Amino acid sequence: MPPTPPNQPHDESTPHVSAMPQQQKGGTGATVGIIIIVVLMLFGGLYFWGAHLNGQNAPQQLPLIPAESSSQ
Repeated sequence: MPPTPPNQPHDESTPHVSAMPQQQKGGTGATVGIIIIVVLMLFGGLYFWGAHLNGQNAPQQLPLIPAESSSQ
């Protein structure tokens, strides 16, 4: 078989195959959105867990008794 010349015109009936693979787009935004949602859920969980722990310790705290003012 003879070698084909490098300047051969492109035939429209044959598909064009690129030498470089195409990069996929659009995955970064979804990943960042998921990370933000997970972080917000963690902070919300910690907030409610802390409120629950503070509610359990409330009866054990001493009541606040204001002192008489001695600024005479």
